[in-house]
Amino acid sequence: MRLIVIAGLLSLTISASCQASSSSSNNNPGQVVLTPPSNQQDDGPSQFVKPKRRPLTGRFLHITDIHPDPHYKSGATFDSGCHRRNKKKKGQKGKGKVQSDEYDNMDDEDNDEDKHEIMKDKQKNGVDLAGEWGTAVSKCDTPMSLVNITFDWLKKEWRDEIDFIVWTGDNARHDIDRSLPRTTNEIFKLNRMVVSKMIDAFGTDIPIVPSIGNNDIWPHNVMAAGPSKLTEEFLHIWGKFIPPDFAHVFERGSYYSVEVIPDTLAVISLNTLFWYDSNTLVDGCGDHSNDPGALEMDWLDVQLSAFRDRGMQVWLTGHVPPHMGYYYDNCYLRYGDLALRYQDTIVGHLFGHMNIDHFFFIDVDELENTPRLGDIGIFGAADTLKEELKKDFQDMPGPKDLKLKDYVVVNVAASVIPTYLPGLRIFTYNISGLGDEKNEDAFYRPHNSPTYGEDGNDDYEDEQEGIDHESEYDDDDEIEIEKKKDRKPGHRHRGKRPKKGDCKKPENEDKPHCVFRRQSRHYSRNSPSRSNKALSPLGYTQFYLPKLNKQNSKPEWEIEYTTYKKGVLFPPNDNSTENTHWKQPLPIPLRFLPGYDDLEINEKENNEILKQKKKDEWEKMLSKITPWKMPDLTIPNYVKLSRKLVKEKGMWDKFQELM
Repeated sequence: MRLIVIAGLLSLTISASCQASSSSSNNNPGQVVLTPPSNQQDDGPSQFVKPKRRPLTGRFLHITDIHPDPHYKSGATFDSGCHRRNKKKKGQKGKGKVQSDEYDNMDDEDNDEDKHEIMKDKQKNGVDLAGEWGTAVSKCDTPMSLVNITFDWLKKEWRDEIDFIVWTGDNARHDIDRSLPRTTNEIFKLNRMVVSKMIDAFGTDIPIVPSIGNNDIWPHNVMAAGPSKLTEEFLHIWGKFIPPDFAHVFERGSYYSVEVIPDTLAVISLNTLFWYDSNTLVDGCGDHSNDPGALEMDWLDVQLSAFRDRGMQVWLTGHVPPHMGYYYDNCYLRYGDLALRYQDTIVGHLFGHMNIDHFFFIDVDELENTPRLGDIGIFGAADTLKEELKKDFQDMPGPKDLKLKDYVVVNVAASVIPTYLPGLRIFTYNISGLGDEKNEDAFYRPHNSPTYGEDGNDDYEDEQEGIDHESEYDDDDEIEIEKKKDRKPGHRHRGKRPKKGDCKKPENEDKPHCVFRRQSRHYSRNSPSRSNKALSPLGYTQFYLPKLNKQNSKPEWEIEYTTYKKGVLFPPNDNSTENTHWKQPLPIPLRFLPGYDDLEINEKENNEILKQKKKDEWEKMLSKITPWKMPDLTIPNYVKLSRKLVKEKGMWDKFQELM
């Protein structure tokens, strides 16, 4: 674990860094956070707008890592970061720089004239050149053409279909082109542009909760504590989204919370850069420290306690996920401790950054054993991540041995940037009892739940949960599970399970057996993260652009997969939710289901043989997009899915294919 510098010295260091950045701004404006331009009042929103209350749909959007690149050119080479085309005999007309302040039409004027010729050469000769809508499986960023079709689609299809938006950062391009370095002004301008797109698509009637990403700052990854010109500028850019009560908190640390359903459900936007071990201006989350990461953890503890006292549920959201190897060791431990201590209040964890959609567990055994293995890189990370996740899932204890109170699940979403194929998610959550007349009996109240210390008498609860969480599932989903021995902890499987160290020693103060001895752990099998009830996460649908690299037509967003069962997506007998357990709007409107339009036409068909053939084809299409068949996204069902992925033939291959 890295040495924690004493609080006073660290505070002076951060202060000096901020002063140095401020003083250097006069000499090198491309290297520091600049003073907001004089016309900034016209560039972006600055005053919080309280969303209007409207009927709930039980859905929300998670979008992340948009990475718009105003310098992207179709037909450009990958070596240039998709910024420059190979020179032609007639010479180039542009140098790759954007002269206009508007980013919606970012291609240079000769693009329309040359584009078809360039893309013909690409298809004919198999040359690797930047595609018109972006290039999947490349290191290039997102062209404005892809940004535009994404927000046009969201505006057309989802404006009135969701309740709130989780938006987990990185709204500027990567710094991959040395001949065209990023500037702070460009980063701010791109963030303002994405804010404008978001407001144009959804208005201000629903809560939008953005988080800061490691590429939303310059230099990337590196951020000191505020108040600073950086935090002040983002407070202005995101002013419509950040409640006034959190303005001072945001200026200090760029984190805040929003009650997306007043007095019922909150989303906490975390600044994960203070915990990110690539941030060299901070030094972790040591107890009793004034380091910004430690102060954010203290703030998060207070927030969770306050929401819990009010009987509310919370989503934790941010950019960099709490994978071991991404956070400072003590930040990783403290995040895990809070996640486990407030598991009856935290309904889920949503992150981005990695461009690879997946889920993973944080558990007590892993927190007790925190070996550092180095970072998982963004590019080329998939193979390493797949290996680690498979080991983690294979080593899950059997149903009689596993203690659900020792586990939380973290979801990492696909990104809009086409590092692979662009993706985004529409989640659903249980809105029973949340109508015009709120039914208080439908809600779980955290403050009434049992609390457990390290020596608490919770053996009976453990025995019951071990049996119950397997018996909840349908018979047709059951699989044979072998009891595991000598489990290696966590998603970094190295060595034997460690002995619990002396809690009086500083190196052990953040380990769970020491933390839970000092502070109670709030757990209940009846909380929304553990069993399906009001506010529980029910599932998600991931949309993607499978035909991104096709150059002959504009790509369209389609369903890649969902976590639901077929009967939930398309209830039997009719198009309503009658006669099913689903008593709220369907997870996704029926028009999005592949082949649904053909099915409606087929119902008018008189030829019964042809009619049955079409129905069989429809069933196959539904089966293709419903590989997991999860009843909901509670912890027991994620535990079962993890076992299923490594036990059933072909399931792990499917999981890798969809990552």
